Order: sequence, then C-alpha cells, then structure tokens
Amino acid sequence: MSHGQARTIPSPAFPSMPLLPPLTNFDQASRSIVSYLDDHLPFALWSITRFDGANQIFLTVSPNPLHIEVGETRVWQNTMCSEVVCGNAPPVSSNRELVPALSRDDTWEGIGAYVSIPILHSDGSLFGTLCGADPTTGDSGLEDNEALLTLLCRLLGTILDIDYQRAQSVRLAETAQLDAETDPLTGLLNRRGWDRFLEAEQTRYRQFADPGSIIIIDLDGMKTINDERGHAAGDEYVQRAGEILAACAHPGAVVSRLGGDEFGIALSDTQPHTVDYLIERLEQSFRRAEVRCSVGRADFSMSQSFSETWDAADAEMYRQKRSNR
Repeated sequence: MSHGQARTIPSPAFPSMPLLPPLTNFDQASRSIVSYLDDHLPFALWSITRFDGANQIFLTVSPNPLHIEVGETRVWQNTMCSEVVCGNAPPVSSNRELVPALSRDDTWEGIGAYVSIPILHSDGSLFGTLCGADPTTGDSGLEDNEALLTLLCRLLGTILDIDYQRAQSVRLAETAQLDAETDPLTGLLNRRGWDRFLEAEQTRYRQFADPGSIIIIDLDGMKTINDERGHAAGDEYVQRAGEILAACAHPGAVVSRLGGDEFGIALSDTQPHTVDYLIERLEQSFRRAEVRCSVGRADFSMSQSFSETWDAADAEMYRQKRSNR
C-alpha cells in the first residue's frame, strides 16, 4: 500500500477480550495490550508512554518500522500526545494533517493516522498515554474503536494504581530493613544498604519510569581538619554533615554515608524542580553550619543504569570540587 493511501480499518477489529493473558502487573498488562493491538488493529506503532513532568518516555513498544525503541525520550510539550491531553486535538485521528495541532509535530513526519488515549491515575492525574501511529490514512473504522481503546486505558490505570500501592508497600518494607544497615558514626544508611536499595529501585524505574535523581555530596577540607585538629574533629565534621543531610532530605529520600566523607541521596518519584530546591537548601544549610562541600547531581534516565547515574553525579561533584579549589 503506497504512502498516504486510504485504508479501511475493519470494525469491529477486536475478538473477545478473554484472549488476553492474565494481567498481574502494569508492565505485563502494557506488553499484553500492545501485542494485542499490534495483532488485531495493525498500526505501524503501538506503544505505552510515560509523562514524567517534562518528557514523554516510551515504556512499551511494538515492533515497528518507525525506529521507535523502548526508552526513547521526547520533550512532552512538542508531542502530539500533549496536544490531545490539553484538548487541542481528538484522541483518534484518521488523518492528522486535518488537525492543525497535530500537524505541527515534525518528529512524526509521514504519519497519517494517530491515536493518543490518556492513561490516568485514580486521582485523575496523568501517567502517560496509549499511543498509536501509522503512515496511512483511513476515513472509517478507527474512530469506531475509540471506546474500546479508552476502556483498555482505564483498565491499565486501575492495574497501575494497584501496582503503585504494591511497590510502595515493598519500598516501605525495604526502608524498614534499611534501618538495620546503618553507618555507626552518622546513623545514616551504609554503603551496603545503598547498593541494595539502588538495585531494587532500578527494577521499579524500568517499570514505571518515575522521575528521580541521585545526589552525591563530598566534604571539602577533611584532610586539613584531620591533620590540624585530629580525627575526633574530623568525625564531628562528618557527623554534622550527616545531621544536615538527614534534616534536609524529604521523607522517602534515601540518605547514605558511602564512605569516608562522601554521602549519597537517592530521590525516587521526585520532579527535577524539587531536586533543585533540595540542593539549594542543602548548600544553604552547609554554609550556615560552616561545613564546606561539593555537590553533584544526575537524573534517572532509561538510557543508563542507576550505577551509571551515580557515576554521572559523582563526576559532576568532582567538577564542582575542582572549581571550589
């Protein structure tokens, strides 16, 4: 079929819903629904995407000729899904060129038909979208399936909230266990607990892509303090820093003494502007307490592991340390 050629989409396009396998969690439900749509409503692309507050992240993607891969990220305000969510375009469009708000997205050049159905939490907040795209256009059939596509998204939203509650319960249990993995000098999490938490959080991030960050803090001048005032003064300096970090970090943040005079903060399900504010508070508190430090920060990304995110934050911290010198 040539580019732009009209195509009639059969209606009804779906067999009975019991053909779906059991959906026990959001990730499995997403993959099952994308696979189901790919089989029974053939589009070039079907995907589940995540809105993280600034970007659209592709979480689950059908095999497609558009070269869209899991983890691909696009600026949300430039996407067609954002236009649909804002009410500037219909959720289903058989020919996007007829919808001005959709035609301005040049990242989808060559796309004719387009679907964007919001996936909402139970409180009405936006998690992401069910997104479909195809180079061809069709004058009938696609809109007839909008109600079913919306129902699938509502089911996904329900499964999502159940999964979120389950993940939160697991996280709280893990936090209780982390309390036993404390650094004796500061009372903060030790390196072993930090490593275990990041491993578990990495798995959750791959499923939900909640925004978050890792902050690395390294104290400046420790050698001078130890050499000139003794190790007891150095320990007191480290303890003071630990108290500041524990006081500034919001509930749910994981704060750890990674070793020596280096500390880490892991912030899950936290928007970048909140991280900015936390770093500002930390730096102000350290200055008031006359504790000098260097701070590095890196945000979670589907393109790198949490270990690589940690490395990036560490590298940023050392850049600041060199600048402080």
